[in-house]
Amino acid sequence: MSPSASLALLLLSMSAPCDTNTRVVLMPFERLALPSADARKLEDATRRAVAALPGACLESREDTVARLRGSGAALAACGDAACRSAQATALGVRRLVRGVALGVGGKRSVALTVTDARGPEARAQFEAPATAPGEADARARQALQQVWSPLVTTQPARAPQGPRLLPKVLWGAGGAALLAGVGFGLAARHTESKVSKNGGECAAAGESFADCFASRLDAGRRQARTSNVLLGAGALLGLGGAVSFIWELP
Repeated sequence: MSPSASLALLLLSMSAPCDTNTRVVLMPFERLALPSADARKLEDATRRAVAALPGACLESREDTVARLRGSGAALAACGDAACRSAQATALGVRRLVRGVALGVGGKRSVALTVTDARGPEARAQFEAPATAPGEADARARQALQQVWSPLVTTQPARAPQGPRLLPKVLWGAGGAALLAGVGFGLAARHTESKVSKNGGECAAAGESFADCFASRLDAGRRQARTSNVLLGAGALLGLGGAVSFIWELP
């Protein structure tokens, strides 16, 4: 990517509002054994590289400087990643990028620390020869791409669902109806069996045999009808539970 294209991406990111899921702040570089003008050039090259990263909404340097002036103790020195991550959260940004511009051993180089508000932290380093125009941009992009995971706005995880109540109620009622239907069916079969064997207990009824037989026959028919109704209701309730379970699937 050419420096002009990188600059266009930077200007675009500065003009659009950023939210806390995509906002990235690049802190003004510290420097070691390097003139401030050279350190600023390396910082600007890194800023263009960050602006070109997918999903990153880079805050302008002016806004960052103003933020730092008003932060007070919010950016006190930290000795671990957890502390730096807490700083990112306190500033309302997704990631903080810190850099140190070095001029040691006759070489210009940059050491970067990328801290995510959600915990992870990564480090990158690149050399930037002063004799090659645009080389600092290319090397900064390459170094950052190796440690930069995409910034995406994720939906909050769904809370684990408790047992689906309606399907369980329907299945429970259906099961009870089926069991009762089977019970009435067995009772009807038992009554039929007793009556079919020489009239069963009605054989000793004498003159009342006809009335006894009719009564037992009617009882068997009622038991059979009740069994059919309960078996049908149980099947419908079971089907309703299955439909409800499928309907409630995520």
